[in-house]
Amino acid sequence: MVKPAEPTSSVAALRVPQKIVLSESTYDVLRTAILDGTLAPGTRIVEEALARQLGVSRAPLREAIWLLKRDGLLVEESARTTRVVQLTEDDVHELHMIRTVLETLAYQQASPRLRPSDVAGLEELIDQMHEASVAGDARRIADLDYRFHRALCEPCGLPRVMKAWDEQHVLFRMWLNMVGPTLGVQDIAEPHRILLDVVRAGDAEAISEQVIEHVYLVGGVMADQRRRWAARQPRLSFPQGSAGH
Repeated sequence: MVKPAEPTSSVAALRVPQKIVLSESTYDVLRTAILDGTLAPGTRIVEEALARQLGVSRAPLREAIWLLKRDGLLVEESARTTRVVQLTEDDVHELHMIRTVLETLAYQQASPRLRPSDVAGLEELIDQMHEASVAGDARRIADLDYRFHRALCEPCGLPRVMKAWDEQHVLFRMWLNMVGPTLGVQDIAEPHRILLDVVRAGDAEAISEQVIEHVYLVGGVMADQRRRWAARQPRLSFPQGSAGH
């Protein structure tokens, strides 16, 4: 667990658009700041200072904070102290397990439903990942990674699986901010290209193995722990068509 961070000048650039000063826009600004690391794990949320910095009243800020607590991005340490969540090793392991199960199911079901336009869009995202890696743009890499995996899951035709994926991926994106700096150019684009090729081929066992490889073994953060977790992850095969249409 990282050492709790106190408010810093990194929040100085945060502003809520003045034309629509609502709890929703305040929530969006803070959620983005947490996910991209502007508000680091452990950062203490001081309502008065943050409301002044964002240019909003305390009421929409408090509602936004409540929504972020619901998402698991903020945690209440006491009645007077709220901080950005810090992911423990157990948290990271659980997120890996959940993501692996959901993406294995989604990709196996999506495989026969992928259209040429879906594949073209995914290949374009992979090309953009390579460009972002060359530029060293970690935030763009994380955004492209999210867009790629969601786009590859979406043809599965399983709305409840997609809802669960969206919910867990909020916290997994925080993990990606830790992994991002350890990845090289080929580490970003090529594993996604391999994953897409495996999903397109449609072999359920191969998809299961490749998802485990991709989720657990890309990136150098906590490499030893993640290798051990990957070895224990159940290999899953869902008959195509049984869970969807």
